[in-house]
Amino acid sequence: RLSHAVNDGFAGTIAMASQSAQNAKRARELQKTMDAQQKRLQSVTEPFKGLSREQMTEILMMAQRFKQQNQEKEKQQRIEREKQRQTRSRGMGGMER
Repeated sequence: RLSHAVNDGFAGTIAMASQSAQNAKRARELQKTMDAQQKRLQSVTEPFKGLSREQMTEILMMAQRFKQQNQEKEKQQRIEREKQRQTRSRGMGGMER
């Protein structure tokens, strides 16, 4: 009876200790993730340090133009692939393999 009473008395303490250990592990994991993200952010922003606002604006506009060019190129490639697919399809009498 005594050991049962002792176990019951410690059950809450054991549960709290287990939860505390889990919380500590989670905190370590989150800290590690945050450190990695900060390092990654720094590597991305480093090349832009020292540039003026006008220079940054010009870079962002250039990046937007590149993005639009890439999207247009991708669109043209999709159109070309579709044309080729349709041409192959017609060459087989309209039957797919």
